Amino acid sequence: MSNKQTGYLMIADITGYTAYLHASELEHAEEVLRSLIDLLIEHTQLPLVISRLEGDAVISFADERSILQGQTLVEMMETTYVAFKRAIELMQHNTTCTCNACRNIPNLDLKFFVHYGTYLLQKLPTYTELIGTDVNLVHRLTKNSIKEQTGCQAYVAYSQAAVDALKIQELAQTMTPHAEEYDHIGTVQMYVQDMIKVWERDKERTRIVVTPDEAFLRFVHEFDLPPMLMWDFVTKPEYKAILASSDSAQVDHKVDGRIGLGSAYMCAHGENISPQTIVDWQPFEQYTIRSAPVMGAHSLWTTLLEPTETGTKITLVCSAALGGNRFGRWLVNKIMPGAAQKNTEAGFAALREQISQVIDRGEVFQPEANKLSDKTIQAAIGEHLAA
Repeated sequence: MSNKQTGYLMIADITGYTAYLHASELEHAEEVLRSLIDLLIEHTQLPLVISRLEGDAVISFADERSILQGQTLVEMMETTYVAFKRAIELMQHNTTCTCNACRNIPNLDLKFFVHYGTYLLQKLPTYTELIGTDVNLVHRLTKNSIKEQTGCQAYVAYSQAAVDALKIQELAQTMTPHAEEYDHIGTVQMYVQDMIKVWERDKERTRIVVTPDEAFLRFVHEFDLPPMLMWDFVTKPEYKAILASSDSAQVDHKVDGRIGLGSAYMCAHGENISPQTIVDWQPFEQYTIRSAPVMGAHSLWTTLLEPTETGTKITLVCSAALGGNRFGRWLVNKIMPGAAQKNTEAGFAALREQISQVIDRGEVFQPEANKLSDKTIQAAIGEHLAA
C-alpha cells in the first residue's frame, strides 16, 4: 500500500474563514478563498510536499533527510505568513467593493501546526494520503486553546518532537510554551511562535541587494535541486565553506540560534580568518554579505536563487569596492577579479560534487512535487463551501 517514512508533518490553516463565510456573500468569498489557497500552495515549496487540501487548509510533509537546517522550515513558514499578510493588504487596497466579503477580508489570518514523527504514504488518484498515529496527532493539534491561553491569533505551533528534531531549542526559548491534553494521547507540549511579530519585523525591512545589472563580477550556475533545498546548500556553514573555497566556516553572532541579519561567516584560509557579515537575509531568494575590509574598503556579495523548470539558478554577484579611501578601493578592485574568478568557480565545482555525493549516499533526500490539478483545488474549495 505504502512506505513508512520519518519526517515533518505540517498544516497551514486559514484562520477565521468559517466566520468570514457566514458574514459574506458566497461568490466573492469563494474568490478570496481560491486566491489565498493558491498562495499557500505556491509557498509550500519542495522539500515540503503537498499531501492534500482540507477545506481552507493545506496539508504537507517533508522527509527528515530533506531539511538540512531546522531554521529553514521555520523561515519557510515566516516567509509564507509575510506573503499572506501582504496579499490581504493588497486585496484591501485594490478593491472598491463594499460587500461584506470584501470588507471582512482583514479578519482572515493564518496559523501553522508542525509535528515530527512517522507516517505512511498512500497514493490516491488525486492526492497522497498520509496515514499514522503522528498524522492523527498533528490534526488533533488544530483543536486547541492557544488563542485563549496566549492571545495569539496567528501563530506556528511546534510540537516538542518537532523542536527537538529541527534542533531549534534555542529559538523555542523565545516562543510561548503551551500544553494541551488529548484523549488517548495525553499531554502534548508545544511552543507557539507569534506570527504578528514576524510580520511587524519584516514588512518594513530595507533590502540590500547587488543586482546583476550593478555587478562588478557575476557568476551563474544551475543545479537540479529546488530553491528551498539549495538555500540550505549555500547557507549551511559546512557547505558555505566549500562554496567559498575555504578550509572551514563557523558562524558568529547568531540570533536565537539562527543564522541571519548581523551574523557573520568566519571563513578560514589557513591561519587567516575572513569575516563575511550578513547585511541582508531573504530566505530562499537571496542573501547579501559584506566582505572583510582591505584598508577600509569592502565589497558586497549577493547570492540570488531563482527557480527554473528543473531546479535552481544561482547568480553570485559582487559590487565594486565601497568605503575606505581611494587607494583601498583601487586595490580591492585590482586584486579581487582574478582571485574571485579562480576561487568562486572552484567553489561551485566542489559544491556540485559534494551535493552529488551526499545524495548518492542517501544522506540528503531529493523529493518530487505532488502537483494538485486545478480541478482538485476547485473541488476541495467547493466541498468546503458546501459544508
